[in-house]
Amino acid sequence: MPIVRTFTLALAVLSCAASAAAQTYPTQTITIFNGFAAGGNTDTALRQIAVRLAERLGQAVVVVNRPGASGTIAAGTVARAVPDGHTLLFGVAANLAVAPAAMKLPPYDPVQAFTPIIEVASGPYLWMVRADLPAKTMPEFVAWAKGKPGQGNYASPGVASAHHLASEMLLQTLGVEMVHIPGGRNLYLSLLAGDIDAMFDTLPGPIVHARAGKLRVLAVTGTQRLTALPEVRTLTEQGLPDVPARFWWGLVGPAGLPPATVTRLNTEVAAILAEAPVQATFASWGIQTSGGSADSFGAWIAQESTRWREFAARNKIEQR
Repeated sequence: MPIVRTFTLALAVLSCAASAAAQTYPTQTITIFNGFAAGGNTDTALRQIAVRLAERLGQAVVVVNRPGASGTIAAGTVARAVPDGHTLLFGVAANLAVAPAAMKLPPYDPVQAFTPIIEVASGPYLWMVRADLPAKTMPEFVAWAKGKPGQGNYASPGVASAHHLASEMLLQTLGVEMVHIPGGRNLYLSLLAGDIDAMFDTLPGPIVHARAGKLRVLAVTGTQRLTALPEVRTLTEQGLPDVPARFWWGLVGPAGLPPATVTRLNTEVAAILAEAPVQATFASWGIQTSGGSADSFGAWIAQESTRWREFAARNKIEQR
């Protein structure tokens, strides 16, 4: 009996400690790392969330941009951080699935190195071409590309980037051969100038240029058209097979985050995503907010990691 009472008392103490931790978190400034440059899509979205998160948690929330290597530099920093909830990552498909899958020696395992918190947003890829390319539909583009195999080109931010692998998946599905041009930061300038023929990108990137007629968006992945560009048909609407490629953003922390901290952050961010101003901003970009449980986000990261690892290995695509 004394042993049972001691064990019960120990459980009670642990329970009280966990409860106290949940009530006191956060106790200091929260730093959220973003693996991409300031001013980009992820940075703009993250800063909008960070301001509101600081208000709800009663602590400062600082965004740190640490770009490089498809976002894996920032992700690696967070993977090595103390798992107390004060260092987090605004992760994306690139650094939580695609880049590690294409690396010979990845700096972390995206499934094992992080604690998933919540998916923030997701959306489709859009296939676009230069304005003077002689194709106004996706079937016409396929016919054009097959008429000059290996001569047309497409661009992406870099070898083994999410855009590169998604483009290769699309082209293989369509039976089209094109030359890959790793284009760095100036993809739109190259496309608008006619130096490249086509590329995949996510919202809101092409909206302004498409509405101005400076480029042509031929198709969108997924099952639904976009409210921002309602005239653009899906691949399946054009009689072509879809590809399982979409972008997604979410919040994660180092492996081993306390469950109470995960629950608190999930609850607060979900509430932020439901706010009318946030909904309106994301909708103006054509992006859908996500939400959902930490477990569902973790399952999605695992699924995406497997998908892109198998695709990269099968096609011998490797980030060096």
